[in-house]
Amino acid sequence: MEKATTYDVTLDQAGMDWQKAGPLFERYAVNLQGRVDRRWVDAYGKLVKERPNLSRFRLEPAANQVSFTCRSTDGPAEVMGVLKRLEEMIALVNDSASAAAKAEIEAAANPRASKPEPQGAAAMAAGLFARLSRR
Repeated sequence: MEKATTYDVTLDQAGMDWQKAGPLFERYAVNLQGRVDRRWVDAYGKLVKERPNLSRFRLEPAANQVSFTCRSTDGPAEVMGVLKRLEEMIALVNDSASAAAKAEIEAAANPRASKPEPQGAAAMAAGLFARLSRR
């Protein structure tokens, strides 16, 4: 049996970039270390959709970076607080992507279990069709 991928993407705070984003804002970009693949990017997008308060974090998969903006008046403590929330978010994405990898492997190992049974009218139609096509 294939081993599930465990994601352990982390922030490379030494690789953080800063630039002015107009007179009122500063943009920070933090490099990601670890495996950022399709599954991880999908888990990231799903989490941002589920939690709009995390939409300030912009994933740039081609660059393996996440960027965010802060007010120019925010001090280092505020920026560090935002980085802490980003670290927590990355941990949630890692957990979600790891669970998705495990589910994909289990579904591939047991294909019958991954097909949902038809419900309601679809189940009745399938049963009727099966009975009529036996003759």
